Amino acid sequence: MAGFRQIVPTLLSMLLMALPNAAHAVLAQRAPGRAELVIYNNDLALVREPYALKLSRGRNEVTLEGVPRRIDSTSVRLEGYGFRVLRQSFDYDLWSGDRAFRRFLGDSIGYRYGGRTYRGRLVGIEGDDLFIERRDSVGVLTMMNRRSLSELEFRSSPGLATRPSLRWQVESAKGGALPAMLSYLTSGIEWTAEYSAEIDPGEKEVELSGWATIVNRTGTTYEDAKVALVAGELHRAGETPDRGPAAEEATPGAQAPGAQDLFAYHFYPVAGAMDLPYLETTQVPLVGPTRVPARRAYVYDAARDGSRVRVRLELGNEKSQGLGVTLPAGRVRVYEAGPGGMRALVGEDAIGHTPAGEKVKILAGTAFDLVGDKTRLSHSRVSRNVTEDAYKITIRNRGEKAATVTVMETLYGNWEITAKSSEYRKKDADTIEFDVAVAPGQSAALTYTVRFTY
Repeated sequence: MAGFRQIVPTLLSMLLMALPNAAHAVLAQRAPGRAELVIYNNDLALVREPYALKLSRGRNEVTLEGVPRRIDSTSVRLEGYGFRVLRQSFDYDLWSGDRAFRRFLGDSIGYRYGGRTYRGRLVGIEGDDLFIERRDSVGVLTMMNRRSLSELEFRSSPGLATRPSLRWQVESAKGGALPAMLSYLTSGIEWTAEYSAEIDPGEKEVELSGWATIVNRTGTTYEDAKVALVAGELHRAGETPDRGPAAEEATPGAQAPGAQDLFAYHFYPVAGAMDLPYLETTQVPLVGPTRVPARRAYVYDAARDGSRVRVRLELGNEKSQGLGVTLPAGRVRVYEAGPGGMRALVGEDAIGHTPAGEKVKILAGTAFDLVGDKTRLSHSRVSRNVTEDAYKITIRNRGEKAATVTVMETLYGNWEITAKSSEYRKKDADTIEFDVAVAPGQSAALTYTVRFTY
């Protein structure tokens, strides 16, 4: 018997040693230090944040609550020295009224109705109607509108979380507080460029300024963060390519103040630190204000605009002219002082990514006093695969100032201008341009003949 008494504690000790150690539960705590956000144009940001983990030796279950709802969980990385991550998961199935009812369908619930407490089993749901088998009414099915119930009780369930959470199983070589760096990609945050161009009274210059507008819809507030903005088209695997017009290839040139190269993109660090509250729009300076040479231009494209003549503002983007920087794609609003000195919006357009040395062309609107007209004068077949068309384009100026209008014509296939009343420029393989000067209250016309070979 004495020997048996000695064997039993030894066996219990061996069994306890053989059982796996229970994982230590840890809440990740934000550590001192700034978060870093690199924000892209296309609804994406890379976030890096310092954390402190109070780990025990062995296995730990680490939880971080309140991460962005739109986090890309496949991009999450928790890194540091002294521990290694064995497993990570993302809990995004959050509590809501509908999910709670669906989760406990077929289970027992408690509720209050008319000042009394009842218990039963939830057997069915249809909209706001609940079908309950009450415990005190065997064989009776009660239908109740859930909005008429003052309290509802469900048994505790670990399957749903109150906030989006990240969870890790971490193995640590020793106990104590260890620094860690969390990085992830998230959508719900992006930036755009917004420009303001105010025309001088003489219409020879504009004062150009640009701001970066950052919108945070991630579900998380970032405080005292170090922020950088990236301009450029970032390709992402599995995404459908843009079907719109292709962006013009950038040529080497100067960058906006503070801009740096990053791979094939432009990188704009924001000075200092800033807060990015959830559901808030924040703006930071990007360009200028600086004075830039400008000129007003009129453009007539009959195929696109019918009889309308459009007004375009062209800005020089040369360093010698006061600018000469890369301009990220964005919206440009054009202002001018009207009669009495009141500042008025005279046009708005979107520009693409514009490198230094390239002109900025802003389509402001439609000219009020200029009207265009295009007429085909003749059409003839020269041979089986050759045709010839003659056109007349007329510009009428009903205003009090002279104007020069650029007439744009689009020609397809193999073409040749065989006759013309004025010189033209070949802009590209399918486009030619004529300049037509029109005196006040007068009209001017041009004619040309084009031969198409098929």
